[in-house]
Formats: sequence, C-alpha cells, structure tokens
Amino acid sequence: MPSRIISTSAVLLLLAACQQLPQDTQQRVDTMSDCDKVLALTQGVQNGFEQLKGAKVSSSLMSAWQPKAHLLKNSCQINQYSNGRIAYECTKSLSSKAETNKEFQSVKNQLNRCLGSSWQSNEITTNKIRYTSLSNKGSINLNQGKGLDRQLPWVITLEVTE
Repeated sequence: MPSRIISTSAVLLLLAACQQLPQDTQQRVDTMSDCDKVLALTQGVQNGFEQLKGAKVSSSLMSAWQPKAHLLKNSCQINQYSNGRIAYECTKSLSSKAETNKEFQSVKNQLNRCLGSSWQSNEITTNKIRYTSLSNKGSINLNQGKGLDRQLPWVITLEVTE
C-alpha cells in the first residue's frame, strides 16, 4: 500500500512538472515586452499559436490550452473548435464601468502602439474595435460591454483569429 501511494505521488509530481514551462522559456515569456506579446500573437495566427500554447485544458467541446503569455491579464485561452477554427481569446469581467473603460483603453493603446503600420483599426462603435492587416491573415477584435454576472457585470473581450 505505501509503495502505491508513493508511485501515485510520483506520477502526480511528474504530471505537474510537465505542465510547467522550462525555466529558460518561462523567463523569456516573463520578460517579454507588451509589444513582443502582440507580435507573438499576430505571428501565431499563421501556425495555430503553436509557440504560445502552454498547458492543455480539459474540455469536452474543444481543444484548449493556457497561453504562455496573456495580453489581457490572466484571462486568456487558446481554443480550437470542432470546425477547426483556432483563436486566442480573452474574457475579463470587472465590477465597474470606469474600471472597464480604463482596461479597454489600456489594451487599445497597447495594440495601437505595437501593431505597426501594416495594421488598420476600424472602430465599429466606441466599445468595439477590429484590427486587420493585408500582410497578415489574422484579425483582432477588442470589445467591451455589459455581461450577465451581478458581481462583475462589465466585460472586456479580446480575440485574435484567422
């Protein structure tokens, strides 16, 4: 019985270690500038975000991974749907409209600063912006609005996809 507990513990420890990034890779990700993260995302569209995929997330409806870098503070995931579509998606819920506006403006400024001249922004409404590029097959959608959660009713979403 004790050997079974030890072997089970060893397997769990091994699985936990496999979910973490190698230290040198994690350091590189931790030291990425905001613009490095945006560039990695725009280039990641070309190959299904392979270089950004971290630990696999359990999901019965789709394949999903935690990303190695978050553009919207620990609220992102890479999702591959049954139709083959793959997207880097972030959803962040906040408690106040002012806090949401501030976060939305911060991400918008980061995208505007980092994307470069080949990207154009189309402000559909004051709460919805779409970025596209002729030289990149991806698009970026940034939205803010009201959700259904009573505690955190304000939502920001970011999607990078083909």
